[in-house]
Amino acid sequence: MMGARLLIAGSTGLVGEASVHAALHDARVTRVVRVLRRPAGPVHPRLSDIITGDDLLKGLPCTPVDAVICCLGTTIRNVDGDKARFAHVDKELVLGLARWAKAMGVSTFCVVSAMGADARSRIFYSRVKGEMEDALMDIGLERTVIMQPSILTGPRKELRIGERIGIALMTMLTPLMVGRARPYRPMPADVLGRALVNAALHKEPGILVLRYDGINAMAASAA
Repeated sequence: MMGARLLIAGSTGLVGEASVHAALHDARVTRVVRVLRRPAGPVHPRLSDIITGDDLLKGLPCTPVDAVICCLGTTIRNVDGDKARFAHVDKELVLGLARWAKAMGVSTFCVVSAMGADARSRIFYSRVKGEMEDALMDIGLERTVIMQPSILTGPRKELRIGERIGIALMTMLTPLMVGRARPYRPMPADVLGRALVNAALHKEPGILVLRYDGINAMAASAA
């Protein structure tokens, strides 16, 4: 798809920043629209910002785009253990954005979920992600792409010592993660960002769920 206009939500996080970078360096993309609660860098001639304040959904633009890349997400730690706040960001805001896309006639919606997402899971995080995925599929967008990476690697703005050790250990064990363990290999954020942009530029309708190998393949593909 040439001349594409992409809207990216959650653009200041690790994956969101990688997606914006990939989109701005892709000749097929003519406009990148970021949805932000407050102003942020960088500045680029093909980059437009929509500043929504605290109510992200009410601030969405009335001008259509060709695809949405949703990188919205938080952690239980960042919401002080408040499960309702976590579900609001990782499920309710995602679904609200998808309903906006549907109403605006946007053909493609790409979202970052997680390995283990399952609406029946006893693990709260996995259950919320699974509920989000199930509800997203029911919205009926022309093309829905769900990416389920494992642990993400890249230049995080804040990372505790325990997380650094965990990521380093997972990276060391990557060659041993084969068979059923292969989808749990660490996923570089820049690879995921490229995959999201490529997926947003493909036109095939339907629902696509990608894990480690599928994400890598999409990152290397061209629409």
